[in-house]
Amino acid sequence: MGLALQFASYAGWWIKCKLGIKRPLVNTMIIHYDCNLSCRHCSIEGNRHLLPAKQSLSYEEIEKEMRDHFRQGARILYFEGGEPTIWSDGGRDLGDLIALGREVGYFNIGYTTNGTNVFFEDSDVISISLDGPREVHDGIRAEGVYDTMMANLEAISHPAVFANMVVQRDNFHTVREVAEIVHDNPRIRGVIYNFITPPPDELTLTLEEKRAVVQEILMLKKEGFPILNSKKALRLLLEEDFSKKCPYHVSAFVLPDGSHARGCPMAGTESCRNCGFDAVREYYLVNRGDPFTITEMSGMFALTKR
Repeated sequence: MGLALQFASYAGWWIKCKLGIKRPLVNTMIIHYDCNLSCRHCSIEGNRHLLPAKQSLSYEEIEKEMRDHFRQGARILYFEGGEPTIWSDGGRDLGDLIALGREVGYFNIGYTTNGTNVFFEDSDVISISLDGPREVHDGIRAEGVYDTMMANLEAISHPAVFANMVVQRDNFHTVREVAEIVHDNPRIRGVIYNFITPPPDELTLTLEEKRAVVQEILMLKKEGFPILNSKKALRLLLEEDFSKKCPYHVSAFVLPDGSHARGCPMAGTESCRNCGFDAVREYYLVNRGDPFTITEMSGMFALTKR
């Protein structure tokens, strides 16, 4: 579909929202909980004993959910985990899911990865987890993870790889270093900063510490570093309890046990009252029709690149 028709489709979705017809725009599919790492800040790893018995979606279940959410109006598709690049079912892998999403008609398809496995380059967007320079990143994830990820990046030429940094107590002092790493790496187009959403609570920054981090990121953006967060969303990250502003209708979640959530699987929990996700703020601003946020976000996260 051409760019004009994609823009027209998004405009139609926004107009319907204003008329009270609120349908999800983003279909986020947590396809399984499995991962090849045990990261220090991972809420899934820290709560495995609370996870349901069913921890992976089959290809047939994913196809049904894809088509159902597309019919409801979703045009952006993201795969999460666990580590989505190690998902498989009957000989099918993440590449098959990306191809299926393209066949169904999604405009923008992406996934988040720790970068230690194969990259699936047919997606529109790839989000790599980058927690700091080598020693900090490996301290959070595992020894050798940083070098493996960077070596794997060297082997691809994808046009829209961005880094995702979860800012927490172990790495908040490396915000500038991460921006410099991204700036100096031609394989990475930009970086998005998020604050950790607890648990674990002991890694959460105080509001004053968050305020200092946001000011530093705004300064980095002003200096010309490739920061993908919009300015307004960065400031909104300092509103920790975003539950009353969260546009729950924008994003639909499908969980590995087949259950669903609107807005966020953690809605209504204590975690929700200490939300660190930048995307929630960007969705809020897009839903309000903020032209600057729409302009900053659409090129990377809304339009087809393949």
